Amino acid sequence: MCIKVDRDERPDVTRAISGPWQALSGQGGWPLTAFLTPDGEVFFGGTYFPPDNNAYGRPGFRRVLMGNRARVSRRSRARHHERARDSRATSSRR
Repeated sequence: MCIKVDRDERPDVTRAISGPWQALSGQGGWPLTAFLTPDGEVFFGGTYFPPDNNAYGRPGFRRVLMGNRARVSRRSRARHHERARDSRATSSRR
């Protein structure tokens, strides 16, 4: 889901997203494209992605999106397995 946030109108949302991104990457800037997990955790971002790969070595948005799709899928599977393992451990203690 894509959400566009005006940083002047919603500084709370801006802080919640740009702070973690700056901590992860050591960079900041605007406009910020941030990728979040379903839990709201920032795991990837950048200040600008052109529509297509360009001559300056910047990846295009489609390439970034597809790369993160695989990353999210791996995280989702890992989280699912972790929850299942925790559930089994809890059940066995009863």
